[in-house]
Amino acid sequence: MSRIYEALRTAEATRSAHGAPTGNRGVMDMTEQRRFKRWELDVPLTVYGRGSSGSPFYQEAQAINVSAEGALIRMHSPVCEGQELLLINNYSSKEQICRVVRVRSSDAEMNEVGVKFPAPNLEFWNVPDASCDSPEEPVDEGF
Repeated sequence: MSRIYEALRTAEATRSAHGAPTGNRGVMDMTEQRRFKRWELDVPLTVYGRGSSGSPFYQEAQAINVSAEGALIRMHSPVCEGQELLLINNYSSKEQICRVVRVRSSDAEMNEVGVKFPAPNLEFWNVPDASCDSPEEPVDEGF
């Protein structure tokens, strides 16, 4: 039992030395580590891409969480990490190239897809108060 306790003390000391939170802080107590503010918005999109066979596809999708750097999108078509997509905001007709950084199946027919823009572009989402989207400490790169 003392080896386990000693390992926990060592791990906590290491985390403390690297600036990581220590003690019994839960996930809810941790500070936000993303570079840009996020908004929960329902934005209808048209998504263009290429399937695994190389054939082009397009489909209607929904952005459910957005930032200047990308979004979390719910869509039917299977995509894979690293794949390039073209998004069209159906409210504004603005276009944006992006890269898939994460894919998670939410159910048998729907995927949650995290996408990242090559450069921050908050204008794509038509967020009403873009002035409060200033960059913060750059820690978490993924969506």
